[in-house]
Amino acid sequence: MDPPRRRDVNKSSTYKSWMKLYICDITASLVSLSPSFDSESTYSFNGHPIRWISIVGTVTSIDEHEKKVLFSIDDGSGQCINAARGELELYHDAWQLKLTSLELDAPLEAQIKFWTEANENHARLAKTDARKRSKHTV
Repeated sequence: MDPPRRRDVNKSSTYKSWMKLYICDITASLVSLSPSFDSESTYSFNGHPIRWISIVGTVTSIDEHEKKVLFSIDDGSGQCINAARGELELYHDAWQLKLTSLELDAPLEAQIKFWTEANENHARLAKTDARKRSKHTV
């Protein structure tokens, strides 16, 4: 299958917004787009281009290194990931998020809203394959 064209990727709603996802979706379903997109950390979830990811979970460990601090996050989906919100990257063959913002102790209402949106995104992205709608559109 041909890789998506740049203008088609730019039009996608999943490419232009923060996608609330489960960590298990990130670790199991995301694949890198063609090398022309790699420098921009653009990935594909069931044919939908994704650039920014947002997750909610419990910090299970904090590892301080000389130049960075790694947070291990568990969202209860069966997988953990390092960091919290940001651009995805592969680091030593494991998914990791480059942290761009972190909110501690989000109110219960905000967590419920997040999980509602994550459930909707999971259902929508899992059942629709953007590659099957058209040869080039996403």
